[in-house]
Amino acid sequence: MWIKMVFLAVIGLAAGGAIAGAYVAFIASLGVYTRLEGWANSGRKILTTETLILIGTTVGNLVTLYEIPVPVGQIGLAVCGVLFGIFTGCLAAALADVVKLFPILCRRVGLRHHLPYIIAAVGLGKAVGSWLQFFCFSDPG
Repeated sequence: MWIKMVFLAVIGLAAGGAIAGAYVAFIASLGVYTRLEGWANSGRKILTTETLILIGTTVGNLVTLYEIPVPVGQIGLAVCGVLFGIFTGCLAAALADVVKLFPILCRRVGLRHHLPYIIAAVGLGKAVGSWLQFFCFSDPG
């Protein structure tokens, strides 16, 4: 029985580590970290910055997973709100830069006339996927 529990714990930690790593890689590929480093002029301390990002991601995952209460008070809540807002703004700016690449890619590939169909297909796929998630794969109870 304990072997099964240890096996499940190892699989859970490995899967969580893979998801956390993929999340950090996704945010890094969007350029959020480089934008924040340029804004803060922390290019000389890149190793420290990367270590803090990984520690923050890991602690955030643990707090979310185990629902650990974090008593920071109203001032801490305000500071967290400002930091979350800065991160969300940088993420939105990075996504906006990525969205600008669609017309350029379509022009280079030769899909000038079919771009509206591609955008409609992406939107329809998102809608169908959301519908399936909400109505077919979620537990109503």
